[in-house]
Amino acid sequence: MKLLTDREKKQYVWYVGYGSNLCEERFLCYIRGGKFKWGGSLANGCRDKTPPEESRPIWIPYRLYFAEKSIYWGNGGVAFLYPHREPDKNDWTVGRMWKITRNQYEEVKCQEGSWYDNEIPLGEEDGIPIYTFTSKRIRPICKPSEGYLKTVALGLMETINWTNEEIFQYLKRKDGIRDQMNEDELLKIIESTASSN
Repeated sequence: MKLLTDREKKQYVWYVGYGSNLCEERFLCYIRGGKFKWGGSLANGCRDKTPPEESRPIWIPYRLYFAEKSIYWGNGGVAFLYPHREPDKNDWTVGRMWKITRNQYEEVKCQEGSWYDNEIPLGEEDGIPIYTFTSKRIRPICKPSEGYLKTVALGLMETINWTNEEIFQYLKRKDGIRDQMNEDELLKIIESTASSN
């Protein structure tokens, strides 16, 4: 692995996705432009369309929930982090760090929109800062659409190579799913992800 100079380190950011941006094909829409097959808005992309140099898994010490009604995702909920750190590691959130330039990061943040107005620093890796973002306030809980859940499930498969059962156990406890979705329905969506990808 190439060691970065101090100047190069300043040019990069690890951006952490934890919802649909766990999925590579979906996240690349924010870099290259375009629309993802299962949902999301038509993205403008970044001026610099260079793909991320690499990605790595990370556990985010904040709790995941699904909220709002996104017209781009079938009027279903999308992923947010509760704005306060989570002391119980069992409730931490799986994230995927994307190594992109600082300029790309700022453009991704703009494309994510006004719901995601709270930037959270998550330390450093290889001397490069790690950031994610969520909402400053807790949003109205809402069940996510099938397309959104499939995108998250695919992202979890890619990021940490989880089985369908492990993805099911992780998602079924999240607010927006726990009391609003039948477990059989959730498992069926997860199982359909690999076969329809």
